[in-house]
Amino acid sequence: MAHSVAQRPLWIKITAYGFAAVLFSAVAIGGSASYRQSASTADTLAREASADLALVETDMAAQRKTASAIALAIAGEPEIPALIASNARDAIISRYAGAMPGIVKDSGITFLTVTNANGEAVARIHTPDKFGDDMKGRRKTIVQALQSGNLVAGIEPGRTAVSMFASAPIKKDGVVVGVVDAGTSLTNDYFKSVADRIGGEIAIYVEADGKLVKQASTIEGDMLPEESLKAVLAGETKQANISLADKHYLVEARPLTNFSGATIGVIQIASDVTTVVNEATKALWITIIGTVVVSVLSLLGFLIFARSLASVIGGITTTMTRLAKGDLQADIEGGDRPDEVGAMARAVQVFKDNAIKTRDLEEQAERQRNQSEEDRLRSAETEHARANAMAQATSGLANGLKHLAEGDLSYQISETFHHDFESLRTDFNQAVEQLRTTLSSVAEATASIDSGSREISQSADDLSRRTEQQAASLEETAAALDEITANVSNSSKRAEEARAVAVQANESARRSGSVVGDAVDAMSKIEQSSSQISNIIGVIDEIAFQTNLLALNAGVEAARAGEAGRGFAVVAQEVRELAQRSAKAAKEIKDLIRNSSGEVQSGVHLVQQTGEALRTIEAYIVTINQHMDSIATSSREQSIGLGEVNTAVNQMDQVTQQNAAMVEEANAAGATLAMEAARLKELVGRFQFSSSSKIAMPTQPATIARPAPSSSSTSQPRAMVRKISNAFSGRSTAAAAVQPSADNWEEF
Repeated sequence: MAHSVAQRPLWIKITAYGFAAVLFSAVAIGGSASYRQSASTADTLAREASADLALVETDMAAQRKTASAIALAIAGEPEIPALIASNARDAIISRYAGAMPGIVKDSGITFLTVTNANGEAVARIHTPDKFGDDMKGRRKTIVQALQSGNLVAGIEPGRTAVSMFASAPIKKDGVVVGVVDAGTSLTNDYFKSVADRIGGEIAIYVEADGKLVKQASTIEGDMLPEESLKAVLAGETKQANISLADKHYLVEARPLTNFSGATIGVIQIASDVTTVVNEATKALWITIIGTVVVSVLSLLGFLIFARSLASVIGGITTTMTRLAKGDLQADIEGGDRPDEVGAMARAVQVFKDNAIKTRDLEEQAERQRNQSEEDRLRSAETEHARANAMAQATSGLANGLKHLAEGDLSYQISETFHHDFESLRTDFNQAVEQLRTTLSSVAEATASIDSGSREISQSADDLSRRTEQQAASLEETAAALDEITANVSNSSKRAEEARAVAVQANESARRSGSVVGDAVDAMSKIEQSSSQISNIIGVIDEIAFQTNLLALNAGVEAARAGEAGRGFAVVAQEVRELAQRSAKAAKEIKDLIRNSSGEVQSGVHLVQQTGEALRTIEAYIVTINQHMDSIATSSREQSIGLGEVNTAVNQMDQVTQQNAAMVEEANAAGATLAMEAARLKELVGRFQFSSSSKIAMPTQPATIARPAPSSSSTSQPRAMVRKISNAFSGRSTAAAAVQPSADNWEEF
């Protein structure tokens, strides 16, 4: 054959695929090992960073606890409240100044301040010369301790460094009278000692005026860029690997919070991971070298194996070529090998055996084809006879189906079929008989349904008409009750208005009685004033009389004096005349006052009578007010009762309307049922049950006479409602009597 020589030898493919598989496996294993090494390295670095961070946080927490213990111990001493109350600064300093060096040495606490309730520094143990300043403006822990009355401890930012403070309230009888504040500055020296213990670096950044300012650091420069610091300030946690001075560091930055939990800056901790990184790099190179060595050795092994396999497969290929050309005498070698090549040789042997069997089967198949042709001829004769019998049965069934299609249910197939098809004739005749019986029953039921449905339709029509009349009557009744309700409501409103007017009249009468009483009092005062004026006029009259006597005596004495007393006599005469005119005027005034007093007494009497009349009117008005109140109450009750009756009638009207709608639907359904029954009867009438009879077509039944509504059945409830409506609306019964009674009720 033209393609018996392989264009692409198998040994090359086996070598290539095997080497590729080994190379892929080596790379995969090396990559997996590298990934696991990286993951292990990252986990180790994370644990290292977490341990360093925990150490720093533990040390800062120890500073906070130490400051809290010192502040609480001093604040709890019983003499402190009295010393603060008396502002005894010298006594406080002398009490604790000797212990301050020991506190600084043992605990690292460098600040110790005592303030009063106003936040003013009473004494600073660490700097005795500074006191009296207000610390509330820059020390938030002191402010919160004064306000809450509890210990407040934590970090507070300063101008040059962050500090750890603890402010303990000083209480006297449950009232905060001051604060003991203890703390220390977290300077570079402090963080340097902590960094030496963890073998890393530490940096503290504090936010000031919207910027991050480095306040403490054990390393020059910045370990993270400003963008990362701002992200940490916003609440994130950042990690980064950096290299400084041939050392590798894992930097972890977290938010720095103050005593209240608010973020005030960023704390960075750089853990020295140089040893871990170097070990990871060494392991990576070992993995790469091992992968390359394994790949080269695998390539050589696959090359030797593929060449040996190719020689054996070539021999099998030559044998298969001879078998394909029809040479079934070719020998197959290698069948005794236990590997896949031996299996391939045995498969070729099977192929050879199958080729020999195929040749024998083809010869046998030729003999069977000749025998099958003879059997086919005999079967054709049998099928022809069966086709004739089937044609007879088909013709008989076609004739029967034709009569059935024409509606003739009396037809029966009488001709006998071949014994193979006789059951078809019997089944057809039985089916036609059963159909005739069923349709006869359907025809009878259809007639009954048609008659009943027409009666139901007519009854539903009468019921619908009566329901509509009842609904109309209820609607008119509801309208009349609405009018009555409105009239009663108006009457109630008018009664309320009349009651209000009566109340106002009662109030006016009461005020008029009060005014009359005031008038009587005024008249009495006028009468008293008139009596006093009469007394004064009497005195004036007496004075005039005495003056007249004196003037008369003076005239007599002047006359005795002669010419010398003439002038005095003239004056005495003038005085006498004036005295007489005064006496006359006093008499006239006295008469006028006497008359006025009589008129005043008459007026007082009339005013008293007016007051009595007004009190009587007030009593009548009170009685009228009570009656009007009763009338208003009755009107309200009538209005409420009529409203409830109106609601009930409206509900009856709605239910009746719904009943009318349902009766209309029932009427329509009955009419539809009657039409369908007539149509069904017409369809059944198309069938012939015997040779001489067919189902009669339905006839229209006589219309059932409807009972005429009684014109004399006047609705007594409607007449009663109309009378009530006329009574409340003010119309006369005579006008109501002449109105025609058009509202008739029928029994439902």
